[in-house]
Amino acid sequence: MSGGQATLEEQIVERDGYRLHLRHGGDPARPLVLFLHGYPDSQRMWREIMLALSGDFRVASLDWPGIPATEPRQPARRYRIDRLVEDIEAAVRALGAEHLHLVGHDWGASVGWSYVTHPEHGQRVRSWSFISGPHLAIWLRWAREALTSGQPRRIWSALRQLLRASYTVPLIVWPLGEALWRLGGVRGWQWVLRLAGVPKGDPLLDESRAQVRALTLGPMALYRQNVLHPPPLPPRDSVTCPVQMIVAERDPFVSEASYGNLADYARDLRIARLPGSHWVTRSHPREVIALLDAFLQPS
Repeated sequence: MSGGQATLEEQIVERDGYRLHLRHGGDPARPLVLFLHGYPDSQRMWREIMLALSGDFRVASLDWPGIPATEPRQPARRYRIDRLVEDIEAAVRALGAEHLHLVGHDWGASVGWSYVTHPEHGQRVRSWSFISGPHLAIWLRWAREALTSGQPRRIWSALRQLLRASYTVPLIVWPLGEALWRLGGVRGWQWVLRLAGVPKGDPLLDESRAQVRALTLGPMALYRQNVLHPPPLPPRDSVTCPVQMIVAERDPFVSEASYGNLADYARDLRIARLPGSHWVTRSHPREVIALLDAFLQPS
């Protein structure tokens, strides 16, 4: 792994009625690694990891619609996974990349799965690394099969995961989630991130009130647009690129057990584990960098 450059350049991608903010760095002649962030954060969460990898790769990240705070809040339909997949493709085209390595966390991972399994866009992907974000349809099939298996251990595993995911209820019920985020403000947002592994003093926690509202209120539609209306289930054995699943062992939201059927879809599935919580990218960045550096192919 080579040392990264000191800064990342910003690029705006014009879409139909909104704009995407990209950041990129590294040698444009090298393979592209595109990073996707989750909820409720921004592409800022990837900065240190991107800089560390920018000596060997071209690195890039994008914010979802409505982020940063300088952009207007977007309607809920913008956060349908199929729409976000097209945003990813627009970013890839804007960067002029024929192929890419994809890395996703949380909702970035869930959206990334639909890009990887897309019949056309997925052909661009040379490898897929994800943290704490399942393909929603694959996950729902696992939960349904576990609950109807008649096997107490599998049933209990599914029930435990459903309990872990119970935090999504107020986010799906729009007025309740909106009220909670407005009431909690910056301190409430910081408390959520700290609870799930972002270290004290992390610069990711240093955001304005306007930016926290941009991160939480509009993108909250990810839940009500997709959880009850998941993307199509991909064919079994259809993910042919190498897949690296990085498991945060103390993640309060996503259990490793809930990926129990993933090998049915990914032909080359590799599993790595880190002793961190949901935002393991912030608590253990060196370990994440090392895993990506070992997994990605520079040429």
